[in-house]
Amino acid sequence: TPAMSEILKIFLKYVFPFLAAYIITMSINKFFSTERLKGKIHLIFLKGLIIAVLWAIAVFSAMHWIPAFSKTWETVIASSGMAAVVLGLAAQSALSNVFAGIALSATSSRAFDIGDRIEVDSIAPGYVENITLRHTVIKTYQNEIIYVPNSIIGNATIVNYTKEESYSYPISISVAYGTDMQKAMDIMADAIVDHPKHYGNRPTVLCKSCDDSGVTLRALVETKDFKDNPLTCSECLVEIMKRFDAEGIEIPYNKLVVYKG
Repeated sequence: TPAMSEILKIFLKYVFPFLAAYIITMSINKFFSTERLKGKIHLIFLKGLIIAVLWAIAVFSAMHWIPAFSKTWETVIASSGMAAVVLGLAAQSALSNVFAGIALSATSSRAFDIGDRIEVDSIAPGYVENITLRHTVIKTYQNEIIYVPNSIIGNATIVNYTKEESYSYPISISVAYGTDMQKAMDIMADAIVDHPKHYGNRPTVLCKSCDDSGVTLRALVETKDFKDNPLTCSECLVEIMKRFDAEGIEIPYNKLVVYKG
């Protein structure tokens, strides 16, 4: 019937472009899942760019059938020179994040990938959860979600804690003057090596400083995974204190003596 035919025309002109864009977007999101794209920041950014282009095409396709915008495509092509100027100006504000995101994800020597733990200037360290056309999503240990504009990250100094195959962090402990230093160093190294999460070679224990009340020893605790390191350092320190106590090695501390007048 004429009515059904008119409804079908309206559907194909104004609804179908958006429905097609929605279905394709859902298919892309399903195929390129977060788990599948983990560690592939360039593909994540490319996915966002493709989806944005799809919806832009849908909008222009629908606008083409509106009389006021019937020359949409011709206008866009004819005004490409003006569009280039506008884009150049916009790059200084909103589009600067898009261009920065492309620069961050396109290079093979990029500073980070999804899942890496990074520190961006004065922003609290956290794990990279996602990167969009506008910002990079970082999750901290306190489960805070930080949205950092790509333009800021593009110009920032980035510290990547997980780029190497292992992670090390120093622990320090003091022993009293008169202690057999070699014995104390061996005990400290043994406690670290014996920990199940220890990774790599036997650590070298160094004399960090000679203080007022004792000598401070320091060693690196190395683990395969960065996430294991804080707890491993804590457990190593506890074990070192236990072994020092068993061997009669004194850990100096300030004592407060009160005299009654």
